[in-house]
Amino acid sequence: MRNGKAGYGIFLIAIGLLFSLQTVGIIDEFWSFSWPLILLFVSIGFHVGFFLSGANKQKAGLLVPGGILFVLSLLFTFEEMTGWNYSGYTWPIYLVAVAVGLFELWLFGGREFGLLIPIFILSGLAFVFMIQNMFSFNILSFWPLLLIIVGLFLVFGRGSNSAKDV
Repeated sequence: MRNGKAGYGIFLIAIGLLFSLQTVGIIDEFWSFSWPLILLFVSIGFHVGFFLSGANKQKAGLLVPGGILFVLSLLFTFEEMTGWNYSGYTWPIYLVAVAVGLFELWLFGGREFGLLIPIFILSGLAFVFMIQNMFSFNILSFWPLLLIIVGLFLVFGRGSNSAKDV
C-alpha cells in the first residue's frame, strides 16, 4: 500500500510543478493541452480495469465510458491544437464517441444484436451530419429519396412474396 501512496504523491508533485512553471511563465498554456490527457488516462483506466478483471462479460459496462472518453480525449486534443476553429464541423464526433463505447460493450459483452441498433443509428447520424458539414448542399433534403428507395426495395426486393399475397 505504501507504493501506491508514493505513486500518487509523485503524480501530484509533478502536476504541481507543471502548474507552478506555467504560473511563473516558463511554460505556456499547460492546462489547455493537458486536460484532454486526463480524459485519456481515465479512459485507459476503464479499459485496464475491464481487462484486469479477466475480460469478464459482466464487467463489459466499464468499456462504455472508456470508449466514450477515449474518443472525446482525441477530439478535445485536436480542438485544443487548432484553437477550436473546427468545432462547428467536428461536433458529430460526439455521436461517434457514444457509438464507440456501445460498440466496445457489444464486442466484449456478449454481442447482443439489439445493441447494434443504437450503434448504427448514432454512426449513421454522425455520418450524415459530417457530410452535411463538409458540403454546401443540404443532404437532409434528400430524405424523401431514401423513402422511395426503401419502398422500392420492399416492393421489388429479394424475398418478395407479392405473387403469394394476391
